[in-house]
Amino acid sequence: MFLDTNAINKQICLYPQKILINHMEIKIRNVQENDLKTICNFPQDEQELYFMFPKADYPLTVEQLENAIKNRFDATVILLNDEIAGFANFYEVKENHYCSIGNVIVSPHFRNHGIASSLITTMEHIGKEKYNISELHLSCFDTNTKGLLLYTKLGYKPYEIEKWINNANQVSALIKLKKLL
Repeated sequence: MFLDTNAINKQICLYPQKILINHMEIKIRNVQENDLKTICNFPQDEQELYFMFPKADYPLTVEQLENAIKNRFDATVILLNDEIAGFANFYEVKENHYCSIGNVIVSPHFRNHGIASSLITTMEHIGKEKYNISELHLSCFDTNTKGLLLYTKLGYKPYEIEKWINNANQVSALIKLKKLL
């Protein structure tokens, strides 16, 4: 069942909140300590973890995730029927200008149901409401086809490509995208 992102967007105010869509209860809230173990199980292999958190070692541990969250802003989860379905945060905030979204991941059980779109829309709203931003930035590796297709569908446009070398000393292209709000 695909979530109606437009319906969610119209009802979003700063979390915590509850929304009913297609008979499923959607909640958006700050991440809590007891969420971390669940989120650590979302990346199913090294490549998924690399897309979510390129500096982490597979498998993702609570300690790695805690350390990332400490240095970031607005760590947010989206829940579907009280089960954590997705996670994201901001790794950079320039108040009155832009925020950069990072660590985006959706539970394997909820993929291809609109959770990622809802999560990005939620982060856009948080950025506008809390930081008065006019644009949002995010980055996506060239091999993350699903991510690139999603972000461009949501209105993000590439503006820079950065050479990135992973832990195995392999070269990737990190595509930086932004969206004017």
